Amino acid sequence: MLSVEIRFLMQGREVSVDSFVEAIVREVRASVREEISRNFPKHEQQGSDSPRRVDSEMPRRAVSIREAARLLSISPRTVHNYIALKVIRTIRVGRRVLVPMKTVNEVASRGISWRRKQKPTGEQRE
Repeated sequence: MLSVEIRFLMQGREVSVDSFVEAIVREVRASVREEISRNFPKHEQQGSDSPRRVDSEMPRRAVSIREAARLLSISPRTVHNYIALKVIRTIRVGRRVLVPMKTVNEVASRGISWRRKQKPTGEQRE
């Protein structure tokens, strides 16, 4: 008959199998977290729990008005105003109103020129 005895030692002390396994799991978790933080910057990790996550390999061709406002650092109301003035182009998909990324990029690079309403020209003062 064969008799086998296995002892688990951690830092020179004999420990139970459960304690040994818990220590291994802790170390593996720490290693995985370190590897993830090294390979993926913080901003990519924040939205990872979102169920509507878009595949990162396929660039988005259009965004919602709220997302366009966030990308341009302006309020959604301002985006709506520019849409009404036909300064920002939109695409309708069903009920959704989307702003093409091409338009967002153009506005971000060129900006939007606005003009004050001209006062009616009347008599000029001398």
